[in-house]
Amino acid sequence: VASAQMGGKLQLIDPKPIRFELLQYKQKKTPLKYPGKVLADEKTNRLYITDSNHNRIVITTLDGKLLDIIGSGQIGRKDGSFAQCSFDHPQGVALHNDTLYIADTENHMLRKADLKTKRVTTICGTGEQGRNPWPNYRLGKPNGKRRNFLTKPKGYAINSPWALWDHKDNLYIAM
Repeated sequence: VASAQMGGKLQLIDPKPIRFELLQYKQKKTPLKYPGKVLADEKTNRLYITDSNHNRIVITTLDGKLLDIIGSGQIGRKDGSFAQCSFDHPQGVALHNDTLYIADTENHMLRKADLKTKRVTTICGTGEQGRNPWPNYRLGKPNGKRRNFLTKPKGYAINSPWALWDHKDNLYIAM
């Protein structure tokens, strides 16, 4: 703040922009930026890393050799090839045979990556945050009946899926 008088007017505010030297300006680029979750698969010698702030999944060998990247790095919810698809801060992953399930947290979606065809598709979620109770939630009725899905999973809004677990024929979702 300046308090100089110029041309008969009192100048109380300095119009010159202030530049703050943020730590992020000084940081070097790194291969990973906020890796969220890791899944190791000894059977295939692969490590699946959700590189959350780069909006992608990195696949390496167990000793760190880069094998593949799922996601363009752009924030979005585009299905398609590994190079074209997009995520919004993915977190948990679960592996079932040649399918990697992905909790696309900020998109409020579940995605699956076919590791053979190298394509990503949405399997659950609308892209909007779910506000309704999850299907099978007890509605407080005296008979304790549960309600079932009223729509297909892709048409059901879910709420920030965070972690996944594949067990037998079930995929468990932490939200």
